[in-house]
Amino acid sequence: GSDAFYDECDKNGILVWQDFMFACAMYPGDEDYLGNVKQEIIDNVNRLQNHPSLAIWCGNNENNEAWHNWGWQKQYKYSNTDSTKIWNDYERLFHQLIPKTLDSLLSKEKNIYWPSSPSIGWGRKESMLQGDSHYWGVWWGKEPFEMYEKKVGRFMSEYGFQGMPNLQTFKSFTASEDLNLKSETVRLHLVGYETIEEYMKREYEIPKAFEDYIYVSQLLQANGMKIAIEAHRRAKPNCMGTLFWQLNDCWPVTSWSSVDFYGNWKAFQYQAKKSFENLLISVVDEGDSYKIYIVNDNLKNFRGKLTIKTIHFNGKVVSESSLDKEVEANSSKVYYSLPKVAINKKNLKKSLLSVAFISNEKKVVTHFFWVKPKRLALTKPIVKIRHIDNLTIEISSDVLAKNVYLSTNENTHFSDNYFDVLPSQVYRITLSKPSENIMVKTLFDILN
Repeated sequence: GSDAFYDECDKNGILVWQDFMFACAMYPGDEDYLGNVKQEIIDNVNRLQNHPSLAIWCGNNENNEAWHNWGWQKQYKYSNTDSTKIWNDYERLFHQLIPKTLDSLLSKEKNIYWPSSPSIGWGRKESMLQGDSHYWGVWWGKEPFEMYEKKVGRFMSEYGFQGMPNLQTFKSFTASEDLNLKSETVRLHLVGYETIEEYMKREYEIPKAFEDYIYVSQLLQANGMKIAIEAHRRAKPNCMGTLFWQLNDCWPVTSWSSVDFYGNWKAFQYQAKKSFENLLISVVDEGDSYKIYIVNDNLKNFRGKLTIKTIHFNGKVVSESSLDKEVEANSSKVYYSLPKVAINKKNLKKSLLSVAFISNEKKVVTHFFWVKPKRLALTKPIVKIRHIDNLTIEISSDVLAKNVYLSTNENTHFSDNYFDVLPSQVYRITLSKPSENIMVKTLFDILN
């Protein structure tokens, strides 16, 4: 196979967690099969081991967790003898053959082996205290998104939430008369519909039109994943890894992916880009106050100005503070605490917190809303698009435009999307190809 993926990771300083190709099943342990596996490991380790991006070799994905917690023994009516043999075969493959083969091929510093991910299942409290964790209390467990802030382990190696792909992707496999949630074709590509709907009711007003439902589904996914990723990053150095499930798809479908089958970015991919920035401002509700964290993954300090503004949706600045701060290298710290008693309760539905950190080298801004999207008192925005040149536009609005979604019929990629536009601010966006007819959708439009 091509090594292009590893070459790009090498160039960009991205570390790779490399699974061997075993997942969610139990495997044979006879000599022929193990001999075959051994040869494949030798081939691939020799091929990949000199890529500096390669950080860890992992035996399998969820095999240990599945065997102990998914009820297979009962489901398949395994006898004690069957179960003992299957588990012994597991140990031969993942605790003997693979580590011994790695020992024979790799120097000590390259030989980091983890038998199974997760090391402990998400139902056990130890999974938050050691090893790596696949946390599925949100989605499979139907827990609220806020649980992501409580359930933070040492290395969060899998978690996720489904979002629908865009309308063009649905059109690729569905006749136009079938573009609705009751259509059999849509349902075949939409396994988690009931779960999406349940979460959507908690966070948003549910739109009636299919196209609008897609849009809100993407916002829902992006918002849930923002909560998870930022909770993990705020918890450094206790938590030092966060890998969401999943990047892409093997067919056009509603799934946990952030990029659909055709390479279109969902709202989640745009959000992930922001939530993984090296310098991140993250605001969190912590009981009697809102804490403003700055997470700095750069290995240098930044001295600059931290500004905290409460802004009404009509653009009026309700309150403003400004402080000189030095953000420490390689750290996550609270740099400001805003007591809840200081906020006028009448403003909660119609204002937001805009936090910026500006130094000579860096400018980071984040917007925080006090209440869930369905409780926001939005008013109709007039969104203006100004073409600067063929591939650059500027977006502005008279009042808050929440989750501005830009689309075209030419399958144009926008440098940012699903973003909030504050009044009196101009947002510059670049396009992948010239597009005259740019359509705009905002959260207000679909709910009113």
